Amino acid sequence: MNVLRKLPIRGQMYMIALLTMAVFVAILLFNYNRSASFIAKNNEVYTNDIFGQMEQTILSNYDVVKWLTYNIAYNKSIQDYLLDEDMLSKVQRYPTIKNLFLNLSTVKPGISDFVVVGKNGDWFSLQGSSASEFGDFMPKKADSYFSKVQECKSPVGASSYCFAVGTNIFSSDLKRQYTNVIGRIILIIDASTLTGGYDLKSLQPGTGLYLLDRTGRIFMSNDRGMIGKPFEVPPMTGNSGVVRLNGELTHIQVDELPQIGGRIVRVIPDDVFFRDIRKLQRQSLLALAAGILLLAVPFLLILNNMIFPMRKLYQYLRISDSGDLNKRINLRGSAEAAVIGNRYNQMLSSVQHLTRQLVESNERLYRTEIEKKQAEFDFLKSQVNPHFLYNTLDAIRGIAAEREVPEIRDMTRSLSRIFRYSIKGHDIVPLGEELRIVEAFMNIQTIRFSHRFRFDCAVPDALRAIRVPKMILQPIVENAVYHGLEPQYEPGALTLTASVEGGASGASGDAADAGSEAGFRGSGEGGVLVLTVRDDGVGMDEARLAAVRERLADGGRAAEPDGSHGIGLSNVHHRLQFLYGSDYGLAIGGRPRAGTEVTLRIPIRKEGGDSHV
Repeated sequence: MNVLRKLPIRGQMYMIALLTMAVFVAILLFNYNRSASFIAKNNEVYTNDIFGQMEQTILSNYDVVKWLTYNIAYNKSIQDYLLDEDMLSKVQRYPTIKNLFLNLSTVKPGISDFVVVGKNGDWFSLQGSSASEFGDFMPKKADSYFSKVQECKSPVGASSYCFAVGTNIFSSDLKRQYTNVIGRIILIIDASTLTGGYDLKSLQPGTGLYLLDRTGRIFMSNDRGMIGKPFEVPPMTGNSGVVRLNGELTHIQVDELPQIGGRIVRVIPDDVFFRDIRKLQRQSLLALAAGILLLAVPFLLILNNMIFPMRKLYQYLRISDSGDLNKRINLRGSAEAAVIGNRYNQMLSSVQHLTRQLVESNERLYRTEIEKKQAEFDFLKSQVNPHFLYNTLDAIRGIAAEREVPEIRDMTRSLSRIFRYSIKGHDIVPLGEELRIVEAFMNIQTIRFSHRFRFDCAVPDALRAIRVPKMILQPIVENAVYHGLEPQYEPGALTLTASVEGGASGASGDAADAGSEAGFRGSGEGGVLVLTVRDDGVGMDEARLAAVRERLADGGRAAEPDGSHGIGLSNVHHRLQFLYGSDYGLAIGGRPRAGTEVTLRIPIRKEGGDSHV
């Protein structure tokens, strides 16, 4: 991808054109393969239908032939003829047997002759056929067994191909050789009888359909010239495949004919098999070539109207001197290219004008910077040395102790502690140190307001070692005093509690009341420290509470209803979110004359994190 991005636009356009052509060709190949697969599947289904119809026809004719052989084998006249040893008796039964054969020959057309052969060598034939013409083709205890196909003469003298179907005859006379083989019945049938006149010429042109006997010789085919010739099925996996037959790629499908011990074979040359799909492929390729020629026209227009002007601009920018602002470029092509060229020339003119203005204003800017640095230096000189302030507070505390004014002594001690804490030490401190600063601040406020406020700090000792950011409680406590307790004349109370939610540190702490915001998501690795500052002062109505929450959300830029822009709560809230993410920070709730509650959520993390035990 990076290599493609580094190519020039013209190269990328050529790449897109090649990829588009490749996609079209891939689609054509995919469609061709799918169509070929579809044709192969349909051909297999069609062939299976043909095979099924022919097998059904052969099975039906086989059942008729079998029925005929059974009727002859167990006919009483045939049984007596084979069991009787008297030659005169045999001669007397000739007319009866002949009439039987004549009657049965009308049952199924295509029966050329009936031959009865006794075990002792006697035989009888309707047409005078000899059993030796077909040889000893029957195995022992055969039942309607088909011989190999061979050429035979029809009654009219025409040459055809016949089967000999033989069945052993067993004695059914309880008194004479019961159940013993006493001879055999042989039916001479025309090979076309098995197919029942099935029209093999209706197959697809170029397709070969062959019916083979048990020796692989063709006895029926849509190609009359192949009848009587041997056909060797090439080795292949399964009943179908693509093989080379006589040097030509050929699709072959084979099915067994177990009734006659033969096979049915369908042969389709590859060029016949895919004739239609290849014609479609050629037409698709011609359509693709025509489409490419048609697409080449807009492609060349795009190159001439857009790419070439952009390349001209690129060459101009690459070789032009950056300090020479007097050169101009003329881009011809599309409307966009002309606009870009005009805008570029206007930009050069504007840069020339701005450069002159910049040179003229540099001197004024340098003078302004010097004056600013001088002002900052004067400001730094005016700052009070912190050590001087510490010493002064200690001196005031000493004088207050000497003059026995404990209020001033306590206030200066608390103020000194707060001041030292706020500008020295680490940014992350134990919760206990933060609580001591809050207590120092409340000492000052208690003295200032003549003990009108009561401060309760209900924080378990086990939680005082948790490390938290510095100066996160004092601004909230100060806000509660100035905005919640000071405006009312009655005595008030301020309560600070702490608990742990989630993690392994304990059960969850108290949630904010019904007026507070929804709780935050997530928890730290060791749970969440929940600090709650609650006062029973004047509280807030819905409008003021909404304004305070809006200031927390937008970083303290919105003004409060009274026009002030206090940043205590907002500063703490956004410090916590900056350190720990948006799942942590402040939530505030309250009601008029029912006090205010501020909840801080800080993750408790393992050693090495921002906050840990």
